[in-house]
Amino acid sequence: MGESVPPRRISVHQALGGGHVADVLLWKKWSGGVLLLTSTASSWFLFERAGYNLLSFVANVLLLLVVILFLWAKSASLLNRPLPPLPDMEISEASVVKAADALHAWINRVLSIARDIAIGRNWKLFLQVAFCLWLVSYIGSFFNFLTLVYIGKLFSSFSASSV
Repeated sequence: MGESVPPRRISVHQALGGGHVADVLLWKKWSGGVLLLTSTASSWFLFERAGYNLLSFVANVLLLLVVILFLWAKSASLLNRPLPPLPDMEISEASVVKAADALHAWINRVLSIARDIAIGRNWKLFLQVAFCLWLVSYIGSFFNFLTLVYIGKLFSSFSASSV
């Protein structure tokens, strides 16, 4: 009889993709982990505790950028200095078509899976999906979305650092 082959074990680093993201999540590159943890904590504080709105934040950052570039350009013309270096901000039609095709394929796949669940007459799969969605909805009602993302990031950081 054939011998059974033991399952191949892979490391957590390989399971996370084995690249820079895995290094950051597993705190192998601690500067990236600290930066990620600090940015998530500050964004959580900014949007949840301080009551700041994401749309207002983006608008204020863009306003600050426009004011800085405008003042830089005005001062450059007065002081005979070069203008601020700005790249041509154009998106090629090919990249838009490529992104649209990828989004189209992804949406069709999701709709196909949803159709199989809803019409497939597989009661067990339907009840599992319905229960999981209800559970996510119930847990989500206790937290705001950004708080939930922040808690998940904290748990992933602490569990990865203890490995």
